[in-house]
Amino acid sequence: MARRLCRLPRLFLAASAPAAPKPRHLPVAVNPSPAPYVPSFSTPAPALPALSRLFSSSAGGSAMVVVGSSDSFTSILSKVQDEKLPAVFYYTAAWCGPCRAIAPVISKLSEKYPNIPVYKVDIDMDGLGSKLTPLKIFSVNSSALYPNSYWKYETLLQPTFHFYHKGEKASEVVGADVKKLEASMESLHNEIKISKLNLIFYATVEVPEELT
Repeated sequence: MARRLCRLPRLFLAASAPAAPKPRHLPVAVNPSPAPYVPSFSTPAPALPALSRLFSSSAGGSAMVVVGSSDSFTSILSKVQDEKLPAVFYYTAAWCGPCRAIAPVISKLSEKYPNIPVYKVDIDMDGLGSKLTPLKIFSVNSSALYPNSYWKYETLLQPTFHFYHKGEKASEVVGADVKKLEASMESLHNEIKISKLNLIFYATVEVPEELT
């Protein structure tokens, strides 16, 4: 009995002693994802596009074409007439104040109606004077050839806009008349739409001969 009592303290101490902590093993990723990239302040910023490209008039889809020579003007006018195309001829001059005032307006209208090509023509271009005379568009230099008051007045009628539909001159706007210019552009646009609808109609519907 005495030997059993002597063993009890050892058993008690063994049971009450804290267990040794088991070693912990952290999981290791086989293919860890890289840390997100944090740009350094020393990294140069991306270059911005040039301001000329940001504010270029052609970026908005403008249909305006600057006629560069008298031969080009003759070729374009003949093409419009022969192929019965819609077009606007915008006659202007560097010395003309109203021309500069109306320039932003016609530029916006050209972007609004990209189906209507606008041809900008400088009336003082070399070799162009004689070609413009039949159209009653006269440069400042040609007024010396016609000293009477009527021809002098004609030289001041700038800017002038000629509107062509189906290859023929349908209307014109003389001077920097914004409302009239806007109305004429919209009218030509509507006429073009009607012509296209008519082509579609006659192409899909059999029309009696007496109605054609």
